[in-house]
Amino acid sequence: MRNSFANVVQGISNNTGANRDNLILEDDDTARDTQDGVDLQNNTNFIDNNSHPLYLHNNDHPDLVLIAKKLVGPDNFGSWSRSMQIALNARNKFVIVNGVFEKPSEDSSLLAQWERVNDLVITWILNSVADEISDGLNYVTTARGVWLELTERFSGTNGHRVYQVLKDIHSLDQGNKSVEVYFHKLKALWDEYAVLEPNVRCTCGAHKVQTERDQKRKLLQFLMGLHDGNAAVRGQILLMNPLPTVS
Repeated sequence: MRNSFANVVQGISNNTGANRDNLILEDDDTARDTQDGVDLQNNTNFIDNNSHPLYLHNNDHPDLVLIAKKLVGPDNFGSWSRSMQIALNARNKFVIVNGVFEKPSEDSSLLAQWERVNDLVITWILNSVADEISDGLNYVTTARGVWLELTERFSGTNGHRVYQVLKDIHSLDQGNKSVEVYFHKLKALWDEYAVLEPNVRCTCGAHKVQTERDQKRKLLQFLMGLHDGNAAVRGQILLMNPLPTVS
């Protein structure tokens, strides 16, 4: 029998049934705040485990800068938000930002620790935001509130950035760059566009067809931008059946 998330967090095996029974909640009203029967909002036994969202390492301090890039406006919001999400998720703190791990009730023994972690996450976000933007966020009291305000303020103006990214994709060519540098510049633009305009997810057969079309489109964009000195290689690639992936 597989170990549950809560058991893994606490280092408890499913074989220790007697101990586990003490953690099962009977009240349906509190079940929404639990994971596999463990009251995450009130149980303090496993905060010292680094798998818990409220765990803090000795190196977690307010001056920590999680990512090098700073949010300066709508032009880089897409890439900034993705980088920040990865950095926070690596520290198991993005669940504080996206609301999955909500603020505990006033009588919860975890409230003080949650508020401490929440304030720390706020400082991490603001450390990677330009001063002229962060100055207006000092009085937002939750990390989720800060994240939502930044998203509302800058993601709504993504139309300009989508236009610019598409323009850069279609105008980029190899020039005097190496093939490797040219490819990585183009791939960075593709990745940013994927964040700004994500594909609709589905489990039907159309997903495979759409993926294959996207790969073909990227290959052709890459080949169109190659230096004329690579024309012979480009012609050979276009004769392949099936066409290779752009990678």
